[in-house]
Amino acid sequence: MTSNIYSKHGLLIACLVLFSACKSYFPVQEHSSLIKINASLASDSIITGYYAPYKDSLDRIMKVPLAELENELTKKQPEGTLGNHLADILKIQAEQYSGTRVDVAILNYGGIRIPALSKGTLRMEHAYFIMPFDNYIVLQTLTGRQLSDFCDSMAIKKGWPVSGMSFQIENSKAVHVNVADTPLDVQKKYTVALNDYVANGGDGMTFLKTIPQQQTGVLFRDAIIEYWNAQNKAGKKISAALENRISYAK
Repeated sequence: MTSNIYSKHGLLIACLVLFSACKSYFPVQEHSSLIKINASLASDSIITGYYAPYKDSLDRIMKVPLAELENELTKKQPEGTLGNHLADILKIQAEQYSGTRVDVAILNYGGIRIPALSKGTLRMEHAYFIMPFDNYIVLQTLTGRQLSDFCDSMAIKKGWPVSGMSFQIENSKAVHVNVADTPLDVQKKYTVALNDYVANGGDGMTFLKTIPQQQTGVLFRDAIIEYWNAQNKAGKKISAALENRISYAK
């Protein structure tokens, strides 16, 4: 009798062991952390050896110095120095490429892909960091009413980089809109420079899709490189400041 009990218990234990061995296991806890890459971490010689030839050839292009930046530029809303600088480049270069006077230049905030540019040497790679996308510069002629609606859309998005105009944001609407320091005239027509992504309705600006475009055939990234080069050759440093182009109404 006793041996039968032990046998039954032994069989039960064996079944439990087998059952445990067969069932699936799932993690009950997970731990993760970010590891900052710095000089204290040894590089993998196999990987570095693999891409070294490509890196060398790429560095010969991307590390080329283009200009000197006088002060740090930052990306902020409703207005930032980096956005002001890039919007100014868009306006200046668009006029040069098209031979047309540009009233306003507008950049989509999300199109600027870095949070800041540090003071010092600006290299080719910085233009690619800022604008990795192949967006072309285009011109569109907007009525004052359409430009006013455009400003309202930018106000809803908390402000985009602009050049040649200013406005305030009040209750997610654009108020006190000025072009070249003059109140916007809804009956007038304005030439606006922007990238083809926005002109084609990107970032929610679908109302722009039906407005004809004048294509410059120049990538905005190339325009940045060209502007920096020209400033350097002229002996000028790059700088930008906040100018209350877009602010919140008080």
